[in-house]
Amino acid sequence: MKLFEKISLWWHNIFRKRRLSIIEPESGAERWYAHLSPMAMIMSCVAVVCIVFSLLLLLVAYTPLLDMLPGYRTDATRSRQTLIRTLIRVDSLERKMNDMLIYNENRILVVDGKMPTVSSVRSDSVAFDKSIVPPSAADTLLRRQMENDRLYAISAGGGQQRTTINAVKPMDGIIAERFNAKVGLFGIRMAAAAEQQIVSIADGTVVAVDWLPESGNSIFIQHDNGIASVYRNLSGAIVGKGQRVTSGEVIGYSAVQEQAERMFEFEMWMGGEPLNPESYILF
Repeated sequence: MKLFEKISLWWHNIFRKRRLSIIEPESGAERWYAHLSPMAMIMSCVAVVCIVFSLLLLLVAYTPLLDMLPGYRTDATRSRQTLIRTLIRVDSLERKMNDMLIYNENRILVVDGKMPTVSSVRSDSVAFDKSIVPPSAADTLLRRQMENDRLYAISAGGGQQRTTINAVKPMDGIIAERFNAKVGLFGIRMAAAAEQQIVSIADGTVVAVDWLPESGNSIFIQHDNGIASVYRNLSGAIVGKGQRVTSGEVIGYSAVQEQAERMFEFEMWMGGEPLNPESYILF
C-alpha cells in the first residue's frame, strides 16, 4: 500500500505546476514568472530536440553540408571509383568467359570434323544499319533553318567550319565524368583497369610530354586536321616529343593500382577551344 501511495504521489508531483520567477537582485522585485510542471519541461525539451533533429536532417538532405565535412567527399569518391572498377572487372570476366565458351565449342566442332564458327564481332556493340535515309521535305526545310540559325550554324565563331575526324577511342573504359566546360572539365574522365593501354585517337605528331602535380604524366598530340588531343593522368609515356604516331598506336598506360583515384582524362582542342570528345568519338 505504501508503494502505491508513493507512486501516486510521484505521479501527482510530476503534473503539479511550480512557479518559475525572475527576480531583480537589488530590489527583490519580480520581473517575470511562469507556472510550469516537470512534465511540461520534459515535453518542451523533447520538442526542442525533435525540432533540432528535423532541421539537421533537412540541411543534410537538401544542402551541400556534408561536402564541408573533412574526409566525407573523399570517402564517397573512393567508394564510387571502387564500384566502377568492380563493374569493369566483372565485364572483363564476362567477356573472357564468353571467349572460353566459344573456344570450347569450336574445339568440339573440330573434333567432330566440322568447320568452327568465327565471330566477327569483338565488342558489345550492336550492329545497326547505317544506310542513309532519304530526307523528307520537312526535314530538308528544318535543316536549312538550323544551318542559317546563328546558334546552330555549321560554321563556328570566326567562320571556322567544324572539322570531322576518323578517330578511335583512346582506351576501353567507362566514362565517369562527362565534358562540362562551365565547371572547368574540358574533356572526359574515364575509369578502367590499372595500367591499361592508352592509344592515339588518330595520326599525328607528339608535341609535348610533361608531368604536372595535378594531372600526372600528360601527352599532347597534334593531328593533321588541326585537332589536338591531350591524355592526362598516365602512369608513364612510351613516346617522345616530335615522334610521329599512327591511329591506334599505344602511347602510354593508365594509372597504376596505387594511384587508382587518378582517373584517365582525355581532352580535344581546336583553335584554343575545347571540344566535346563524345561528339567525335563513339565510346
